[in-house]
Amino acid sequence: ASELEQALLEERIDIAVHSAKDLPVVLAEGLAIAAVLPRADVRDVLVIPEGSRIPSVREYGRGIRAASDRKENSTGGIVREEQRPFVIGTGSRRRQLQAGQLWENVICENIRGNVDTRLRKLKDGSYDGIILAKAGTDRLGIGTGSGRSDEFVFCPLPPERFLPAACQGIIAVEAVQDSAVAALCRAITDAETELCFLVEREVLARLLADCSEAAAAWCRRERGGLVLDVMYAGIRQRLALQRGNPGGPDGYAVVQAMENPERKGIYQMETPCVTGNVNKESVYRTETAAALEMARQAAVLVKIGEKGQI
Repeated sequence: ASELEQALLEERIDIAVHSAKDLPVVLAEGLAIAAVLPRADVRDVLVIPEGSRIPSVREYGRGIRAASDRKENSTGGIVREEQRPFVIGTGSRRRQLQAGQLWENVICENIRGNVDTRLRKLKDGSYDGIILAKAGTDRLGIGTGSGRSDEFVFCPLPPERFLPAACQGIIAVEAVQDSAVAALCRAITDAETELCFLVEREVLARLLADCSEAAAAWCRRERGGLVLDVMYAGIRQRLALQRGNPGGPDGYAVVQAMENPERKGIYQMETPCVTGNVNKESVYRTETAAALEMARQAAVLVKIGEKGQI
């Protein structure tokens, strides 16, 4: 168990508050996640010094700048300099892998320290850019519109192209399982965020991966249905959970999904289904069970894809 988990088990603290993306896949015995708070911005953000160059986007990744917030990206004076590699500071294997897929001529180097330390290293010229979680910069109040915006340009990265870590942007509360404190914490749980939290952690569990792996999972609701993007070792898969008639009026179908170049959206490839009742609580339980099945199927598909690369 970690130091915080040990303190929980020894009743020296009542709760431990975590950035959910940094939680171990398996908690210490006797502990549980008692609450998850509403999800913040899921995106990663490329931070570069004011007036400096930006990395060149690969052909398939065009639109990265257009998808970034215009206000956050509207500082003029940025010069594209392609003669030397663009050095990005990040210790995340997930970010390193996707940076190489998204941008041309980039080199990723490890960086350590808290956010202020990393920004100082960036300003000192140790890196051309660094990648941070936007939820973190927002919570610290150091993004666009802050006192640091005259020093740095903050460029949010589209999550469809640059997949976030599983549970990125989520705050989780850990407590002793079945304790009075855990029951009290349930009152602040956001149900929609909890569903995505469970799905994304199920992906990691099935992949036997943790936050140190080149793995990503992003679950969200689109057009009333759940969509899940998963990446593992560079292999991507998108699945969707659709509610429909197969198996009954409250059945759910896990479908393989992809972007249609002629029109946005997803289309159905196969329709295994799970059925449930019309009771609201039962529907929630049924949707959760179906969503976890979607996570398991996604993990299997990216694993198959990984083996096909070998």
